[in-house]
Amino acid sequence: MKKVYKSKVANWYIWFCAILTVAFFGSIYLCYKSTWILLIDVVLVGIGVLMLYDILLHTDYTIIGQKLYIRCGFLFKMQLPVSDITEITHKSTILSSPALSAKRIGLRYGKKRWIYVSPKDQDGFISDLKSVNPNIEVLGN
Repeated sequence: MKKVYKSKVANWYIWFCAILTVAFFGSIYLCYKSTWILLIDVVLVGIGVLMLYDILLHTDYTIIGQKLYIRCGFLFKMQLPVSDITEITHKSTILSSPALSAKRIGLRYGKKRWIYVSPKDQDGFISDLKSVNPNIEVLGN
């Protein structure tokens, strides 16, 4: 069984990407006479814009067999055995995590370790995790 869940994306993230893209192209237009400023702009800001879009397009959670694969762009990849997940809780948090929305699901694994994800279909995601590991305790809603 392979099931892929895309991350829910908050509107502020889409707006931030759009505004940064407009600022990037605007600065290229304004700096066309100075080669060094243009080079610095293209390299530094351009890399930032590419990273934002990579995160936007490649944040997902894939369940394959007994494992949950969490990906957030090319910077973050995690493999978590579903059997290690002991608790799931609904949480609105802005803690750093591979999620593009503040409406998240907390997955507890190990004794005190948590990771927060934000799949679009949270109920389906929880259901699929519970079908692999029925011992997962779901708190709150």
